[in-house]
Amino acid sequence: MNQKLFCVGVLALGLQWVSAFEPPADSVLLVEEDFAGEGLPKGWAVQTGAWIVADGVLKGSEIEADHHAAAARRVVRTGDAVYQFRFRLAEGSKGFHFGFDPLPGALDKKGHLFSVIVTPANWQLLKHVDKANPKEDPNEVLAKADQAFEAGKWFHLRVITSGDTVKAIIEGIEPLEGQHSTFSVGKPTLVFRALGSGVEIDALRVWGAKE
Repeated sequence: MNQKLFCVGVLALGLQWVSAFEPPADSVLLVEEDFAGEGLPKGWAVQTGAWIVADGVLKGSEIEADHHAAAARRVVRTGDAVYQFRFRLAEGSKGFHFGFDPLPGALDKKGHLFSVIVTPANWQLLKHVDKANPKEDPNEVLAKADQAFEAGKWFHLRVITSGDTVKAIIEGIEPLEGQHSTFSVGKPTLVFRALGSGVEIDALRVWGAKE
């Protein structure tokens, strides 16, 4: 499948929500995880915090002694792709991040690439700081909206990456969209970060373009 045609297709699908997890047109399923087993599925690595599979979902929360947000990564190399899962904030949660690191060596940058950040009161699309040059290349909020995310309520998130454009969609909410020249690089992992009592994740899907 031509990569350019896939980009057009996934952006078009971003205009309407597919709540039944129907795959994007002309795509191949790269990740399908429903967390029905015991323990983290193959391909996951925990850096900080507590990440467990229980009650059919992935649960992430901070550990106070870490002095850091809970962080876990799921290995899957992607470029232009569609990422989708459902989430709900735990009672007392400060929120969570879903984002990406750049492929090693792809950028002259230290740190994360970008994240979709959800808190109980709002959500945003953030281009992350270059930790080696924070003054020249700081954090940049590309899109943000006030929105209540009630603890214990399930929401569905779809993120579409196409070239230097990112679009984030939550069912029933105005989408967020942003662009940055660094976003088109390869992405080796999915990065999840949980704040405070954290988040529950389920029905994770990732689709890429057919070759």
